[in-house]
Amino acid sequence: MKASPLKSSFNAGEISPLLYGRVDIAKYQNGCKTLCNFIPVVQGGAKRRPGTRYAGAVKDSTQRTWLAKFEFNTSQAYVLEFGHQYVRFWANHGQLLASASVPVEVATPWTAADLTTTDGTFALDMVQSADVLYIVHPNYAPQKLQRYSNTDWRLSAIDFKNGPFKTQNTDKSLKISVSVGGGASIITGTVTLQATSAVFTPAMVGVLLRLEPEDGSSIKPWTAGQEIVHGGENPFGLLRRSDGKTYSCATNVTVGSGWTIQCGGDMPIHTYGTQCDGSGKYVQGTVVQQQGVDWTYLDSGWGYVRITGYTSSTQVTALVIDSLPGSLATQPSFRWSLGAFNPTDGYPSAVTFFRERLTFAAGQRLYLSVAGDFENFATYDDSGNVVADRAIQSTVASDQVNEIQWLAPHTALLIGTAGGEFVCRENSASEAFGAGNVKIEQQNTDGSRPGVRPARVGVATLFLQRSGKYVKELTYSLANNSFKSADLTVLSEHIAQPEGILQMAWHKVPYAVLWCVKGDGQLLGFTYNPEQEVMAWHRHKIGDGLLRVESVAVIPSPDKLQDELWLIVNTGSSRMMLYLTAEPPPGTATADMFYVDAGLTYSGAPTNTVTGLDHLQAVTDTVVQLGPIGILANGGVVSAKLNLNFPPFPVSVTLPYAASTVHVGLAYTSDLIPTAFEAGAADGTSQGKIRRTNRVSLRLKDTVGGAWRAAGQGSAAPTFTALALPWSGSVENGTETARRMDAATPPFSGTVALDWDGGYVIDDSIWLRQADPLPMTLLSIFPQFTVYDR
Repeated sequence: MKASPLKSSFNAGEISPLLYGRVDIAKYQNGCKTLCNFIPVVQGGAKRRPGTRYAGAVKDSTQRTWLAKFEFNTSQAYVLEFGHQYVRFWANHGQLLASASVPVEVATPWTAADLTTTDGTFALDMVQSADVLYIVHPNYAPQKLQRYSNTDWRLSAIDFKNGPFKTQNTDKSLKISVSVGGGASIITGTVTLQATSAVFTPAMVGVLLRLEPEDGSSIKPWTAGQEIVHGGENPFGLLRRSDGKTYSCATNVTVGSGWTIQCGGDMPIHTYGTQCDGSGKYVQGTVVQQQGVDWTYLDSGWGYVRITGYTSSTQVTALVIDSLPGSLATQPSFRWSLGAFNPTDGYPSAVTFFRERLTFAAGQRLYLSVAGDFENFATYDDSGNVVADRAIQSTVASDQVNEIQWLAPHTALLIGTAGGEFVCRENSASEAFGAGNVKIEQQNTDGSRPGVRPARVGVATLFLQRSGKYVKELTYSLANNSFKSADLTVLSEHIAQPEGILQMAWHKVPYAVLWCVKGDGQLLGFTYNPEQEVMAWHRHKIGDGLLRVESVAVIPSPDKLQDELWLIVNTGSSRMMLYLTAEPPPGTATADMFYVDAGLTYSGAPTNTVTGLDHLQAVTDTVVQLGPIGILANGGVVSAKLNLNFPPFPVSVTLPYAASTVHVGLAYTSDLIPTAFEAGAADGTSQGKIRRTNRVSLRLKDTVGGAWRAAGQGSAAPTFTALALPWSGSVENGTETARRMDAATPPFSGTVALDWDGGYVIDDSIWLRQADPLPMTLLSIFPQFTVYDR
């Protein structure tokens, strides 16, 4: 039976070998056995990925380095290079410089070892608000990186207000007193804290401590109409408690004989300055000389300090941040709370924004700031009440004790732990989200890998499962009012095996691709468009695997027309910064197409020698000498080797002809092998039957060069046949002019037929390869073969 099936799509990506028998599903028909250095697009075709351009070297190539993004807007976006106790900045395809050849650099506390988790992932988590980037690490106090100008960046520890604090100490024998010179109604400035037994450690320097008197009965409560002084007395300096706060009378007047002064009718609740509790008027005809006095705020009934120096386990010095009640100088108190972020209990490992609150996760606990006041963690308002906009603390409770790995805002706050996924949201939808209206519920039990921040894509959140080998999708189900999980690697379960994924970054335009760094240095891509049911995995070997990818980040391109992938690659002896170039727009001349890795471009007067290629010598010299160099000179493919020199450089390449536009970099090979052709047979499927292919047609777009062979023909060094694409050159005397080596071949779009003198086989397909520094886009395949049913 003759058959002419159609392969019109490759956007199921590289499918698992476990699916090779599933010819009954559409994903098999649209899938590939091999898809390397091609990007399947939502429309169905597969495009050869563009090349990567060399931007520069990292500061210290001997240390593992990581990338993150800082995006103020589409016009002001930066890639951040985090290395051993520093951060540097990249933008507009180059390094941000403070002056000629001097990079902008900010010192950081994190060593190279700190930056990488035991799983090999990035240990820092961060979230941005305008010009401020909040950064957390489980072993360091939270920091914020602020941009004041393009060359002025500053890193500092976050100066939290009002906490957050741990639960108050309950051991009544463990008390802390405040030593301060002289007596005072309030305590400010620098003080000494003395504990009754060991409390402090040297690592607590910088940690907050909250203190509250045990007994406030020595200060009378304020009440309306209260008589505070009699004749001959002055109320100035009298103390009263009101609304949990301490106030000092600021009215300075001596009462006449037989008269009194009374409090007014307006209860003091202010938290700064001086206010009157009534009209302050004189009352005639009674024994009251004055009703209403002025009250100066002293303290909130408690205060907090920041520990600044360590003397012993029972004594430290501290700076008062919020004034302490004066009674603490004479009465030790067990009512104290240590700051929740401290070296003993640990620091936050995840951070995000949710409902206008800066949100941290430390261990199993969540800390959400005051709404709209990101660094304020006050749990009470000025009146001492718990209201909806105050800070929130809550614990993720489950049958397992698993630390929070990531936070992601959605319609609810999504929480990923090693044991499962949870959501934090209102307990009652009719009330505002706040400390009195919050609940945390478990949704799934997939578990998450630490150090890999999820990606928000439309209504879905993509995260990495605990093993690091499966990407999961969380989406909200209205019917169940919960978030459901789906495995996005189920059709390509082999793709992240065995090393797993270390980092992810979402590239929205133009590819809709989730880029993933694999543990072996490969770059994985996942084309994701759920609206069109496109979920396609593909592999990418930078420089055919000579360059190991270690970290990625995506920011808008300088022209703001698309997103741009940045990479740190390891050559074995150095680390480079690369970025993925934009694919050439329609009408681009062949000479301007860039399809080499870690490449550079010479543009100028015609020359036979291109220099400035020193970075390529970092790739093992022996390998380079064998010739994995890709060169496109005036649109012509050139075979040449680097002229290697040991220091002093430069490294150069010699061309066989003078050229004015030359792209030089590492060559890379793009391979596409679709799944076996299926067309049915008289008694069912054509699979497992003898067949013979005699012709295959390819529909291509903007393609130059390329080669093919029959897949499945075993060979350690397979032989390929060049694609005989129609030549659009000039014709003289009815004969096509010969192609010159230094002439550019224009891109071809259309259908080309391949004569395939195939044998009698059971399984067949075509293997397409592009190894030249030129583009290739495959739209469809039209095989013609005969199936023998007997």
